[in-house]
Amino acid sequence: MEEPVFDPRELGLDDELVFACHPGVPCFNRCCYDVHLVLSPYDFLRLRRALGLSPEEFIERYGEVYIGEVTQLPVIAVHMNSHDFACPFLRPEGCSVYADRPSACRIYPLARFVRRDPETGEKVEVYRIIRETHCKGHYEKRPITVRAFIAEQGLEPYHYFNDLFGEVVARRQRHADTPLTGDQLDLIFLACYDLPRFREELKAGSIETELEKPPEELTEEELLEAGIRLVMEKVLIFD
Repeated sequence: MEEPVFDPRELGLDDELVFACHPGVPCFNRCCYDVHLVLSPYDFLRLRRALGLSPEEFIERYGEVYIGEVTQLPVIAVHMNSHDFACPFLRPEGCSVYADRPSACRIYPLARFVRRDPETGEKVEVYRIIRETHCKGHYEKRPITVRAFIAEQGLEPYHYFNDLFGEVVARRQRHADTPLTGDQLDLIFLACYDLPRFREELKAGSIETELEKPPEELTEEELLEAGIRLVMEKVLIFD
C-alpha cells in the first residue's frame, strides 16, 4: 500500500484546495483497494444501519474487532476482499454505501488535525492535503474551499462525533500505562458500538447514567453521544 505524502501547507476552513473525484477521473475507485479502514463509532453506526445489520452481523460479514496497540481501546476495522483486496462495498459503478461511507472516505484528499490554542484553549482545525501518485483528482480544475468541501461531503456530523470520541482516545493516550479491565473493555464496546444492547441495558437499569429522555425515546445518535460521554465520565477514570 502506497504511503501518503502530506503537502507542507496547513489549510484553514476558508483556504482553497483544487480537487474533484468522479467516474470520469482515470483513477476512479483506485483508492478503494488495500486500505486499513478503521471505523469510528459513528462510522460504524451509519454503515450498519444503512445495511440493516446488527453490530454482530456487520462484524461477522465485513469486519474484525481488535484491541488498539497504544490505547487498548476496542477497534472495528473493515476487511478487504481476500481475492483482490478491494473494499467489500466497492462495485464497478462505485461505492455501494456512498451515502453512509466512513469519514476517512469522505474527507479524502484532506487530513484533519484538531488542536487546542495554548492561550485560549479553543479548538483549532487544521487541514493538510494528502498526495498519492495514483490519485488524479488533484488535476481536476475545481477550486473549492475547505469549508465548502466539508459541507459537500456531509462531514459535519462525522466531525462532531469523531471529536467527541477523540476525547476518549486522548484520555487513554495520557494514561496508556494503566491497563483496562475486561469489564471496562466490555462497557466501552457496549456503549460505543453495540447500541441496541446498550439501549436494552439502560432500559433494564443495569447501567446508571443521566439521560435527558427515556432510553426507548433516544435516537441512535443521541444514544451514541450518551454512550461516549458515559465512557469519558464513568469508565475512564484515572485521576
